[in-house]
Amino acid sequence: MRILLIEDMESDAELIRMELLDEWPALQLDWVNGRQPLMQALANPAPDLVLCDSRLPGSLHGSELHALVKRAWPDVPFAFCVGAVDDPALQPLLAQAEAVVDKNHLQALVPTIKRVMATPRPD
Repeated sequence: MRILLIEDMESDAELIRMELLDEWPALQLDWVNGRQPLMQALANPAPDLVLCDSRLPGSLHGSELHALVKRAWPDVPFAFCVGAVDDPALQPLLAQAEAVVDKNHLQALVPTIKRVMATPRPD
């Protein structure tokens, strides 16, 4: 399993990595925390899944992140992992993704990823 994690906070990235490694010890987690690392990652072969925060401060909003990823890899599942899942202002953004995980409830991360990965993709 290979996941691209778009997250600006190193502490959140580490918590997410630890949660995922419990289920997938051989996981390859590619972490990017800014525009330039993201653009470099998008030039690589597609991962199995993209996990993304709702914004990268000072550089990219979630809708732009989603658009960039989907332009590069239209068939790759995309999930938001955010700390304010109930924020009404985020609802239109979160609706763009195949799944949403609350950073305050990371125990839902693995089941959510399994569900997304089991969902058939359009041909």
